[in-house]
Amino acid sequence: MDIKRSQDKSSTNHKKRIIIMIIVAITALSLWSLNQPSALDKVAKSQIWTAIVQQGELSLEVEGYGKLKSKEQRLLTAPANATVEEILLKPGSLVTKNSVIARLANPVISQQVKEAKRQLTNTKTAYLQLELNQQRELLAHQAQQEQLMSELELAELKMLAEEKLVNKGIVSDLSFKRSQLNYRQLSRRISIEEKRLAQLNNLHEKELVIAQNKIAQQQEQVDVFNEQFSRLTVTAGINGVVQSLPVELGQSVALGEQVALVGSVDSLYALLNVSQADMDLIAIEQTVNIDTRGGTISGLVKRINPLVQQGMITIEVSITSELPKDARPDLNIDGIISTGKIANALFVKKPVNASSGMKGQLFKLDSDESTAQPIAVTYGHESGEFIQLFTNTTSDVNSNSVQANDIIILSDMSRWKTSEQISIVQ
Repeated sequence: MDIKRSQDKSSTNHKKRIIIMIIVAITALSLWSLNQPSALDKVAKSQIWTAIVQQGELSLEVEGYGKLKSKEQRLLTAPANATVEEILLKPGSLVTKNSVIARLANPVISQQVKEAKRQLTNTKTAYLQLELNQQRELLAHQAQQEQLMSELELAELKMLAEEKLVNKGIVSDLSFKRSQLNYRQLSRRISIEEKRLAQLNNLHEKELVIAQNKIAQQQEQVDVFNEQFSRLTVTAGINGVVQSLPVELGQSVALGEQVALVGSVDSLYALLNVSQADMDLIAIEQTVNIDTRGGTISGLVKRINPLVQQGMITIEVSITSELPKDARPDLNIDGIISTGKIANALFVKKPVNASSGMKGQLFKLDSDESTAQPIAVTYGHESGEFIQLFTNTTSDVNSNSVQANDIIILSDMSRWKTSEQISIVQ
């Protein structure tokens, strides 16, 4: 019986030791856990990206996007109701002023051209016939005048001969007076005939002028129809590029409907869309750097459209440098407008969701980059990929200030916005 009690006592002591060890282990683990950040306060270094806060002169820039536009454009429209018969060039094709873009067909205009030309030929024929008739009439009057002149000369000779004989009594006074009367009558008839001939010439001239006017009017009609017919062959009209061609083969187009739009490639300007929030920063004559994907060109702000559309305003920029070879109307571009400079500014690359004028929270790494503390900031001006920083010391968040050479986490840290400290793990 004594041996049995000794075994029970030994077993009880062993259990107590095990319980004590468990309690010690739990206590140690609790103490270690209390001294370690929560699992929610850890972030892998590979999952974040950082940037160093800089201090110095910050060049203010406003970014925009848009297109190159042509200063000289030619809108080509249908001269009449027609059908697209042939398309020779497509949008983007380089053209000269005589390049044929498309051909339209209208049988009515073709018939009008033929009819107008036929009438013009008839009018010219009538003019020639009029000239012949006038010449015939003129010759008849001239022959009649010559006949009267001959009769006048005979009457004059007779009168002079009888004048010598009447004194000798060979010719009676009555006969001599009749000769004198006949001479005077012929003289008056010749005078009248000369006036009639002058009037006839004047009349002929006016008739020819009227006939010539009819020819001119008919020629104008022919020119109108010819112009209309020639415009059925759609040519560029200027050197440049086909910007748009909103028609298809076989399509019917109405009078005045757009067939093509051609823009010059020699004189271009830029239209940039920028945020309405940056409108107050932009001014006339500010410099602009434009990226065409194929090169970089310079420009100046020339016009600011005050109309706001979908939160954007349009800026017109004149090009001041040589255009790259790929420059053409409607080319997509990016632009950066230089709006000024800020001396001795604190700035950093734009964190996620950062925007000018808003308040936010950033995490600043410590010197060994193993932990990070939150800092309340206010974002100032944006400049390309950078944004100005102001420390917000009135916030309830840790009041540490941001300084030059601080390392800031740029990633989205909204999951840890309530954390007082996070641990950066490998």
